[in-house]
Amino acid sequence: MPYRILVLVSQASTFKLDNQSIIPSALYREGHEVHIGDVDSLGVHDSVVVCDRMRLSEEFIAGGAFPELSEPHASAEDFDLVWVLAGTHPEAATDYFQLLWLLNQRVPFVNDASALFYLNTKINLGAVVPPEHLPVSYVSNDFDFLNGLVESDADRSWVVKPTNGGCGADVYVVNERDRNRSALLSSATGNETSRYVSYGREIIGMAKRHAAVQEYIPNVRTNEKRVILAGDTPVSGFLRFPRENDNRANATVGARYEALRLTPDERAFLRRLGKRLMDHGIFYVGVDLAFPYVIEINMENPGGLNYHRRVTGEDQSSEAVNTVLAALRTAGKLP
Repeated sequence: MPYRILVLVSQASTFKLDNQSIIPSALYREGHEVHIGDVDSLGVHDSVVVCDRMRLSEEFIAGGAFPELSEPHASAEDFDLVWVLAGTHPEAATDYFQLLWLLNQRVPFVNDASALFYLNTKINLGAVVPPEHLPVSYVSNDFDFLNGLVESDADRSWVVKPTNGGCGADVYVVNERDRNRSALLSSATGNETSRYVSYGREIIGMAKRHAAVQEYIPNVRTNEKRVILAGDTPVSGFLRFPRENDNRANATVGARYEALRLTPDERAFLRRLGKRLMDHGIFYVGVDLAFPYVIEINMENPGGLNYHRRVTGEDQSSEAVNTVLAALRTAGKLP
């Protein structure tokens, strides 16, 4: 059954080989009526959620120019489905999520707006991942607590991350013997002491910020996998390896990647995890897996289809979108 689908992306000068070009093209190729909307143009006109959009008439090519959005302030509500593939500037995030929530009350989303807001973060992994599949983790804005945690065991290393960052930004591995440990933890939690001494809290306001601190899992160097789940089905992904002089396995910072290989145990676990995620309104997600541990989940624009294509030449996008739509039908979110 063909659907009328709005795909919300970030406007750019050209399309990259990522979900913002791959997924709309696959939906179009599979016979659906696909419209591209600019996520930063969302608004409400006389109680109707609107955006600037255009209807696809051909598949996108990576490197091709972003099309003219020929329908300004058009309804975003007259669709069977909305697929959000982009975020917005942090300054606009509150309005952005409120607009998405309002639209989601009227149109089904691939990933519910509430899930995009509450679960696309390192803070709430424990809400969807069973505790036995999570590394020991803490979220805190208390430098003294985190510094004491790392000091307490010389044989443990910890990964320090921003709670809502991505693509490897400001991710560090620290341990008790690391001379940079205190400075990195201080930076991760907002450099509270130095900023208050330099400027005064009455001038700059609260300096503290939260950081996620996760026990370092050694097998991430040899067995970290980005797996794309469509519903409860692994449909794509890649195996990734950090550079020799880096602890980060993000392809965006130069990690090497290979074709995905999953063991039977990994597949069985991912299917169970996919069912849990669907219970929270999540039907398309990238899972960072160092089995038996989940390191992160990513649902806004998770890389996987693109890197699989680069390393194998195989386009798995039609299988991915058809599997998502089938899962949404089974869940009663699509006719």
